[in-house]
Amino acid sequence: MGEGIPKLRADIEFIPTSYEGEQAVLVRDSLGLIPEPAMIYGDTLQMLKLIDGRNSVQDIQLIIMRNSGNVFIGMDVIQNFILELDAIFLLDSPRYQEHKQKLIAEYARSDKREAHLAGKVYSQDAEELRTYLETVVAEGEALMETPERQDVCALVAPHIDLELGRRLYGMAYHSVRKASPRRVVLMGTGHSLSGAFFSLTAKDFVTPLGTVTTDKRAVERLRGIGGELICPHDLDHRHEHSLEFQLIFLQHLFGGEFTLVPLLCGSFHWLLSSISRPADSPEIARLLQTVREIIQEDPSTLLVAGVDLSHIGYKFGHGQPASVLIEQAKVHDQRLLEALCKGDVQGFWEESRRVEDRYHVCGLSALACLLELTEPAQGRVLGYDFWQEESTQSAVSFAAAVIAAGTED
Repeated sequence: MGEGIPKLRADIEFIPTSYEGEQAVLVRDSLGLIPEPAMIYGDTLQMLKLIDGRNSVQDIQLIIMRNSGNVFIGMDVIQNFILELDAIFLLDSPRYQEHKQKLIAEYARSDKREAHLAGKVYSQDAEELRTYLETVVAEGEALMETPERQDVCALVAPHIDLELGRRLYGMAYHSVRKASPRRVVLMGTGHSLSGAFFSLTAKDFVTPLGTVTTDKRAVERLRGIGGELICPHDLDHRHEHSLEFQLIFLQHLFGGEFTLVPLLCGSFHWLLSSISRPADSPEIARLLQTVREIIQEDPSTLLVAGVDLSHIGYKFGHGQPASVLIEQAKVHDQRLLEALCKGDVQGFWEESRRVEDRYHVCGLSALACLLELTEPAQGRVLGYDFWQEESTQSAVSFAAAVIAAGTED
């Protein structure tokens, strides 16, 4: 640990970009402590890269001088920059932790999870939103090559921007249009979740289409597992889009006739080398068994995973553009989807371990848990796609799939 220098926060997004012809990064904060995206470029970007929780101020000074041909930089310049970073909540410092705890306490007092993206990404007008969602689902029906099954027990849908993933959102939700779930177990990627495997909330979810009641008894049963498995607060749900995008489609299809069990999944990356599947972890196995019991209590329960697949290119920390990695990532995605279709959780895990999650599959944990919960049922991929962002030479893949309670015809 560097002398007096906290590390950068692990729950913020650094997006490579350019500013006035210079290399830069755009910083986005899902907690909202940084209200507007911050741009860092020039000499300060070099300093930012050296703040890793290990380098001291003197270490940073010596590295910068060595890299610049011994051009002198004063330690006071570096110290002032660190103070500026702390002032805008970029560092995992006592100041940041204090403000985060205030946010946690404030959010805990609310019994509602308000729609974060209404009026930003989709219409906050209920009729406009219904019309949009109906159009997307109807377009999905036209793209379906085979009739929807009647015995779907689980659905995989993207959580990428609605328009970017429009084709696959439509196919995914058309495939469950004839279902009538009384409860939905909704799993998503906890993009800001750190320090725990899962995050739960008992808050009811509000969107322009109305309020969905959370199954508070089920949530409390899961929270009762305790330990370090589940995050002790629910702040990560406040701005998380991976559940919100699924919810508006579910409301459009099923109205307010279902209750919700909302579950965000954190990173399983560090577990890949030590176990052969999530259920090998006793703590995760207990949570999964409790979810199974909740599902078995009502066979109409629908399991939905809002996930994306590979994240490649400069934006996601690779030293190469997406164009170089995309074919390899497609092969990896295909192997994961094949394992999904076979109900092969160990094969899914082994493929992720083989590449050491090199392609940053953000849905890895949710999909692995979904496979545990639906084994031995089999699935079918409805569609697969890539979105490429030219400005950062990066790309994201995503898919739609269904898992049926019976065997495929």
